[in-house]
Amino acid sequence: MTISPGYAEVISLQQTSAGSWMKYLMYKSPSTYRHCVRVALLAEILAPYLPINEAEGAAFIRGCFLHDVGKTRVPNDILHKKERLTDWEWSVLRKHTVYGEDILRSHDFLGEDIMQLVRYHHERYDGKGYPDGRRAEQIPLFARACAVIDALDSMLSIRPYREPISVEEAYAELARNRNTQFDASIVDIVLHVPEEEMALYFNCTHGQDK
Repeated sequence: MTISPGYAEVISLQQTSAGSWMKYLMYKSPSTYRHCVRVALLAEILAPYLPINEAEGAAFIRGCFLHDVGKTRVPNDILHKKERLTDWEWSVLRKHTVYGEDILRSHDFLGEDIMQLVRYHHERYDGKGYPDGRRAEQIPLFARACAVIDALDSMLSIRPYREPISVEEAYAELARNRNTQFDASIVDIVLHVPEEEMALYFNCTHGQDK
């Protein structure tokens, strides 16, 4: 696969102290690390369609690569549990957004937009997400966009408790959750990215252990 400049920039981030945490994540949970790489690849595909400039696009890709860095602080017995999590275990897992922001603020200053993406990528457009229950435009654009592509890759990935769904089913699920879980304008952008551009993601991930 030919790696584009933006994707190469994400890989080079591994040489920073934030990148050292991602290397630890690669060791601790290879599947989570691969998910972060795929979400970064989706971010690179999506960035030209968002109302952001080139520098902001590069930051968006970095943030998407780092979005789950906080899972390095989640206990292995929760992160790798093969059965569905209990309510308490979910409450611990959900702290990864706050852990991630704390890691980046403590070890790297990558810009407030990246910090906000990491903290808020599980907020919902209807205000029912976490960690702070933000809604609609209260959620920063980067986090709203990451939420959509994070969910897309998750739906297409194997989980210990379920099989992946088809691309068509995943797209339909995004559409069903417009203006509830997701910002409808970003969902619409993702659903209309040309097939030949999405092919880089689908060809890269096809057959992988997701």
